[in-house]
Amino acid sequence: MSMINKLVMKILAIVVFCQPLMTVAEPASDKQQYREQIEELARAYQSVYGFSGSIKVVKDGLPIVESSYGLADRSFNIDNAINHRFSINSISKTFTATAVMQLVESGDISLDQSIGAYLPELKADWKDEVTVHHLLTHSSGLPRESGIQWYDELTLEQQVEHLINKQTLLFAPGTRYEYSNSGITLLGRIIENVSGQSFFNYINNRIIKPLELPDTGMYEGRKLVPRQAVPYRITTNGVASAQRAKHLGQNAGGGMYSTVNDLYRFVVALENNRLLSAETTQLMFKPQIEIDGGDAASYGWTLKPFGNQTLVFASGSGYGTKSVMVRQSATDDFIAVTSNWGNTPILQLMAGLFLIINDLDYDLPDQKVLAKPSHYEDFLGIYRFDPILLKKHLMADSDSMTLQEIDGRLFLNDELLADKENGFLGLTYTDEVMIKVDEMSMTININGNQVVGKRQD
Repeated sequence: MSMINKLVMKILAIVVFCQPLMTVAEPASDKQQYREQIEELARAYQSVYGFSGSIKVVKDGLPIVESSYGLADRSFNIDNAINHRFSINSISKTFTATAVMQLVESGDISLDQSIGAYLPELKADWKDEVTVHHLLTHSSGLPRESGIQWYDELTLEQQVEHLINKQTLLFAPGTRYEYSNSGITLLGRIIENVSGQSFFNYINNRIIKPLELPDTGMYEGRKLVPRQAVPYRITTNGVASAQRAKHLGQNAGGGMYSTVNDLYRFVVALENNRLLSAETTQLMFKPQIEIDGGDAASYGWTLKPFGNQTLVFASGSGYGTKSVMVRQSATDDFIAVTSNWGNTPILQLMAGLFLIINDLDYDLPDQKVLAKPSHYEDFLGIYRFDPILLKKHLMADSDSMTLQEIDGRLFLNDELLADKENGFLGLTYTDEVMIKVDEMSMTININGNQVVGKRQD
């Protein structure tokens, strides 16, 4: 049910960042009260959504919480720990952008130079229209994905030669923002060509080692990573382990792992000009292009307005992993969440953590709203629909939906279900999707449209 992603972002947009002037609660008196509130919130997300991962919260420069929840390995019942490594997916882009800015500072790269000057293997007719600046700000016009498959173990050079060379631009470079992993792949290859090092070696030698980030690194195909929290996701056949990154090849846009503590060290090091000069750091965090909703893109980061302040934000998601971090430098606050369970809405969890340390009202998820699987035992199973209607109204690439019980919760495919009024099922965070089941059929209503599926034996 990929249409849910859009609904999640719509809900999140009104949780915090677009409404900073919320009702102020009684100020938290000290670190202990913040700690208790954060623990209560995290446990609520674990109880309702099955949150599994780690949290770090810093307030006024002082660590408030460094805690882990859930299981790092379900097969052996191993608990998550604060030093377990998690996939950080697109947060990797902040490392790539930092590497580019180092080469800009050294004079090896020019932000306004067309990328064809750095990529002799790039033959596409747009190579002289797109600049390094366009790639860094997701304004190149390149499509979101290059076409690489999860099982491909292609180098960055091969990805440029065999995939990105075939792409056409969606719009004129610089005219608007549109997220592109293809563009970040090109940045990774530019780093290799300009520095004379592999992308892996450059990030390791110029960022990870100098900052002494002991639990940060880059995935290399299927190579084992010690203390890796195993990613898990829900499939139509129940819980399954998931791939650590979206493909096995070199990945400049999402191929790294880290911990909440290392992410904090990285952000603080950037602010303290340990990787870049003060001038270049200021340029890196300068708003460059507007994003829908009032946010702005800088070089590698998203900037979010909050009252008279600006929050620095990055997030990532994979098949069974999610990660997010937000920095409020004016108050010396920081939040990071990493997760190896793909079904927790960690953006909403992060918003709740942010509200707590800013002494604002927040809501706890309530387990009482969840549908009870025992009430639907007779209706569990597969329901088949008209694939055209399912694609049109729910953006699903299948002709079926599976009603299933997992960890004592009721799911439709991988979406957690809640009891709604008048005997309907629905999603936990919106009433836009309403579901009715009986022994023979399932009816899904979404925004006035209806699709009906038949129960399969």
